[in-house]
Amino acid sequence: GGQFKREVTVDGQSHLLLIREEAGAPDAQFASWADAVIFVFSLESESSFEEVTQLHALLSDLRGTSDLALALVGTQDKISSSSPRVVEDARARALCGDARRCLYYETCATYGLNVDR
Repeated sequence: GGQFKREVTVDGQSHLLLIREEAGAPDAQFASWADAVIFVFSLESESSFEEVTQLHALLSDLRGTSDLALALVGTQDKISSSSPRVVEDARARALCGDARRCLYYETCATYGLNVDR
């Protein structure tokens, strides 16, 4: 896990984001201070999607997600003929639909797709 800072402008107002990359499951302390959570999984890995699903359920049990901004991000950097997409858009959107205030993006760092979003 790492820590990062980034200044962003939303609706004309500047905000400083303090970002922590967590390497494990959320615990009660994490759940109590987080304002937003971004779950990231690989579109070509069923196991990464299942892990995100479990982490989302654990966070929901610890805190609930009605007052927490959530984003689900599917990465597609390694999709190829030898490593095909296995997590379909509808499944990811269904997981995101289980939580209020949840955004879903597919991203590709290689091509810059939705990276800034």
